[in-house]
Amino acid sequence: MSLSSQAFTRIRHAIVSGDLDFGERLSEMQIAEALGMSKAPVRTAFFKLRDIRLVTIVPQAGTYVFSPGPEDVLEMSTFRAVLEKAGMRLSMKQAAAVVLDTLEQTVYRMEKALTRGNWAQYETADREFHEVFMRESGNSFLPQAYDLTASSITALRVRLQGGEGDYRARSFGEHKLILAELKAGHLDEAARILEDHIMVINESGLVLPPRDTPRAKARTRSIEEYKAIFGR
Repeated sequence: MSLSSQAFTRIRHAIVSGDLDFGERLSEMQIAEALGMSKAPVRTAFFKLRDIRLVTIVPQAGTYVFSPGPEDVLEMSTFRAVLEKAGMRLSMKQAAAVVLDTLEQTVYRMEKALTRGNWAQYETADREFHEVFMRESGNSFLPQAYDLTASSITALRVRLQGGEGDYRARSFGEHKLILAELKAGHLDEAARILEDHIMVINESGLVLPPRDTPRAKARTRSIEEYKAIFGR
């Protein structure tokens, strides 16, 4: 794996996992030092992260972790719902047996992770549940389009799981319902539940910054903090 790919993977994980906050300013020099590499691979990683909407690069100002406002979350979730419903219908037509088998396995793994309180494992199974619709759709453009917001949506969900309320239990229950409706051949009802499941993030109560939050107030970390995050 190239240095830029390593930097991309590790910074992406730090953003998605919540180790790096929404809206904070990223120091190219200090992250490079924390990762034990030059600035060039980190700069390349920033551009790749920008392409999947995880950072914003502002000329003459710097690079910032994405900071979604309520309007952004609505746009992302609407986009995802459209893609996933299309993927569900296509995949059930193209490879229903594979889709149902994969969903059965992921729901089982989600239940085990939920019982153990292991959110990382739950999130992995959750992601695989949704990705099977893209992968088995028979349309190569759907997974590419889906990837545009997949990391951003995951970052939001990870922050939700640390908050108040019954988000985890509701999420798991909806996955079980989607599987049950698909097994029963009720594709329209499964699609309706899927859309509600995706759009509920807009009603979650997750506190998000407004779009016009001044960047001058953005947090900047010390080299010691970066080393703690990146394990050096």
